[in-house]
Amino acid sequence: MTRVALRTAVTVLTIPALTLIAAPSAVAADATPYRAQVFTQGYDTSKVATLTFDLDWRTGTVDQIAASRANLDTVLRVFAANGITGGFGMTGRFAEQNPAEARNIAAQGHKIINHSWSHPDFMTLTQAQRWSQLDRTEAAFRAAGVSSAGWFRAPYRSGYTNAALNRDLALRGFYINADWTFDTTGYQGADWATVSGRIDRFLKPGAIVVMHVSIPSSDPGNLQQIIDKIKGQGYAFVSPFQAVTRGPIRTAYLTAGGPSSLGAATTGPMQATTAGTEVQWFQKGRLYYSAATGAHAVRGAILTKYRALGTAGSFLRYPTAGERPGAGGGWYSTFQGGSIYWSSATGAHEVHGAIRTRWLALGGEAGYLGYPRSDEKAVSVGRAVQFQRGNVYWNSTDGAHEVRGGILTRYLALGGTGSRLGPPTSDEYTVTVGRRSDFRHGSLIWNSTTGAITVVYR
Repeated sequence: MTRVALRTAVTVLTIPALTLIAAPSAVAADATPYRAQVFTQGYDTSKVATLTFDLDWRTGTVDQIAASRANLDTVLRVFAANGITGGFGMTGRFAEQNPAEARNIAAQGHKIINHSWSHPDFMTLTQAQRWSQLDRTEAAFRAAGVSSAGWFRAPYRSGYTNAALNRDLALRGFYINADWTFDTTGYQGADWATVSGRIDRFLKPGAIVVMHVSIPSSDPGNLQQIIDKIKGQGYAFVSPFQAVTRGPIRTAYLTAGGPSSLGAATTGPMQATTAGTEVQWFQKGRLYYSAATGAHAVRGAILTKYRALGTAGSFLRYPTAGERPGAGGGWYSTFQGGSIYWSSATGAHEVHGAIRTRWLALGGEAGYLGYPRSDEKAVSVGRAVQFQRGNVYWNSTDGAHEVRGGILTRYLALGGTGSRLGPPTSDEYTVTVGRRSDFRHGSLIWNSTTGAITVVYR
C-alpha cells in the first residue's frame, strides 16, 4: 500500500476513535425579545417617509370586488412608476381568497404584514383567540407563498402599545408591531383637501403613512398626488425593510443587498451584550455590531453553530468579517475569538486559540487536514480538534501539534493523550524510513516500505 493510499484508508478510522468530553454551551447573549417592538415611525431623522396600505376585502358584489381589485392594481402601478417599495397590512382571509394578488404584491418587493385573519379588535380577544388569528393568517400566507417575517399590524390600531398584547405577539414569534404615524383617512372616502391637510399636519422625518386599498377608499386615486406632495416638501421614500433598521447595521444590511440578501428584519435592533453593542435578527441571518469590529452578518449553518455556542456572549465574541468562501465549496466566518468553518461533508464547527493558529499554519481547510469535524473539546491531557484527515492536540506544556494518517490510528488505538506516550510534542515529519511523530514519552514511526508502525518509548 502506498503512503497516499494508507493515509486515505485510515481517515475513516480516526473519526470515531477520538472520544471528547463535551463542554457546557453558553447562554445566548442576544435573547429572544420579551415583547414586540412598536414602530410608530421609522428610525430616520432625515426627511424620508414610508408608505403602507392595509388590505382586506371580503365578500361583496361583483362590481365591488372588481373596484377594489382595480384599486390594488392602481396602487402597485403607481408604486412601480415612482420606484417606491411599500408595506401591505394584509388579512389572512384576503390572502386565502386572493393568493395570486398576495404573491404579486410580494413579488414586486413590497413588505407583507400580518393584519389578523378577520380584522377583529385584538383588545377584545383572549390570548388564545389572538394566537388563532395570527396562526390562521400565517397559514394562509404560506399557502399563498408569502411571509410576514413576524410583522404584525393591529386592526383599528387597537391596543397597539398595550404591554400584554405585545407580549402575546412575541410569544407567538411576532417581534415587530408595524404601527403608523398618521392615516390619510382615505378609507372614509376623504377628499384631496382633507388628505393634503393631514400631510401638512402630521408629516415628519421617519413618518410611516397608512392608507387603504378597498372601496370606498380615496387613497389609490390620490396616491400620485400624495407622493408628489410629500416630495414637494423635500422628502424621499424608504422601504419598510429599511425603516426598522439603523446605524451601522442598516449600512451593512443595505450594502449586503438588503431584503434580497438577508430578507426582512424579524426584530428591531437590540443590545447584544453591553451598552453600545447591537444585534438585529433577519430572515436569513443576524447582523452584529460592536465599535471594535463594525457590523457583520452571520447566517446559515454557521449562525446555528454560533447560536449554540452563545453568540456574542461566548468566547467567540463579535464577527470581524462577513461569511467568506473556503476551499472546496465550504464557507467560514471569523470572530474576535476564533472562526467557524462549514462544509457539506463536516457541518459547522469552531476552531480557536493555539489549535486554530497551528491548523492555519498547516494550510487550514485547504491543507492536508481539511475542515474541522468537531469543535474544540477537552481530552485527557489538554484540548483537541478533530479534522477530516487528522487531529490537532494542545496542552500548555507542549503547545499545539497535529497527528494524522496511520500514526494517528495507532496512537488512538494505544489510548491517545491518555496513553503511555502522552500528548504529541511535534507535528508529523519525514525520517529516513518514512514518517515520524514524537510524543512526551516516545515516538511513533511509520515505515514507507513495509507500512509497519513502530512504537518507541523513552
